[in-house]
Amino acid sequence: MTICEKFKLMMASFADIKAAIIEKGVTVTGGYSEYAKNIRKIYSDENYTPEYQYPTEKPPIMQYLINLYNRITFCYAVKQEIRQAIIDGGVDVPDDTPFSEYGDKIRQIQRFEITTSNLYLGEYKTECRGQLTAQGGSPPYSWEQTWGSNIPGITMTSDGTISGTPMQTGGYNWGVQMTDSNGKTLSKDILISVRPKTLNFKQTGERSFLYDGQPHTITAECINDSDVEFEIYFNDNGSDVLSMTKCGSNRGYVRITSADKSCYRIGECDLYMSISANAVNVTSDKIQSVKYDGQPHSFNVELSKQCDVNVKYKTYSANDDTFNVNEDEYTTVSPTEIGKYRVYISSSSYGYIIRDTYAGYNKYFGILNITEG
Repeated sequence: MTICEKFKLMMASFADIKAAIIEKGVTVTGGYSEYAKNIRKIYSDENYTPEYQYPTEKPPIMQYLINLYNRITFCYAVKQEIRQAIIDGGVDVPDDTPFSEYGDKIRQIQRFEITTSNLYLGEYKTECRGQLTAQGGSPPYSWEQTWGSNIPGITMTSDGTISGTPMQTGGYNWGVQMTDSNGKTLSKDILISVRPKTLNFKQTGERSFLYDGQPHTITAECINDSDVEFEIYFNDNGSDVLSMTKCGSNRGYVRITSADKSCYRIGECDLYMSISANAVNVTSDKIQSVKYDGQPHSFNVELSKQCDVNVKYKTYSANDDTFNVNEDEYTTVSPTEIGKYRVYISSSSYGYIIRDTYAGYNKYFGILNITEG
C-alpha cells in the first residue's frame, strides 16, 4: 500500500471515528486533535486537555516540502491518544488493531449517564418503590438529592432507592447527583410523579324501589379505602341531586368529599337505582251488565291499590278487539242508552299504572252492556 493510499485510509478512519462519537450523543468539536477529548465525554465529564496540536503553518516555500510529513506524524500521534481514550472508556484496543476499526471500538463504549429522566413513583397513600438508574462508569453508584422539594412520606437512600407511602400527589422536580466507585460524578434534573389514588366502589343495599312519593337513594362502599368520605349523586334533568323521587332508572356517581379529595380519582363505580311505578290491577268484573232505566250508568271500578283513574266510554264496534286507543273516540260521559260499550280505564295518578294482561302499559279495557229492562 502506497503512502497516499495509507493516508487516504487514515482520513477515512478519522471520518468513521467522528461518526461513532456522534452516534454516542456527543457533539464533535475541534479537529482531529480534539477527538480523544470528545471520546472521553462519552463516559466522563472531566476537563481533558489534548496532548497534540496540529503543526502550525510554515512559510510557503517550506510548507510544500514538510506538509505531508507533519500531517502524517501528527495523525499517528493523535491515533495513540485516541486509542488510550478508548481504553480508558473500558474497551480493549490491542496494539495491532487497525485504525479503521477504531470507530467500531468507540461504538462499544458504554455511555456514562444517568438514565432516569421521569420516574413514576406510585399512587397517593399507597406503598411504592422506585429506583434511580445509570449506566457506564464503575458501579456501584452512590446517589444524593441536591435540590427540590421533599415528597411527604417518601425517602431516598444512597443506593438510589426512592420508597415510602406518598401523602401528596403531583410532579416533583429533583436534582440528583450520582457518584461511581471511582469518584466520577454526574448530575441531572429529573421529574418524580405521584398520581391520585384510584378508588373503586361497590354498591350495597337496595337498588330497586316502588314509587311512594318519597326520596330514595342508594348506598355503596369504597373497596380499597375505607376511610375516604364521599357522597352519591344522581342527575335530575341536568341538576346534581342526592336522591330521586320520580320513576325511572338512574345512574349514580360518586363525589369525594374528604379534605384531600384532589388526591383521588374514581375507578370502578357501577351504581344504579330504579324507581318503578306501582302496578294496579282492576279486580272488578271485566264484563258488566245493567238494566236500562234511562239513567247514565258507569262501569264499576275496583282496584288492587288506591289511585285515581280515568274511565272513558265508546260505543262498541267490530274493530274494538285491538288495543289501539284513539282518544277522540272516547268520552268521560257515562252512557244511558241500550247497547254495548267499550270501557277504557287508565291511571291519572303519577307513579301508578293500570295493568291488563293483554292491554299493555296503563291500559285496561272492559265491556259495559246496557240491556232492556
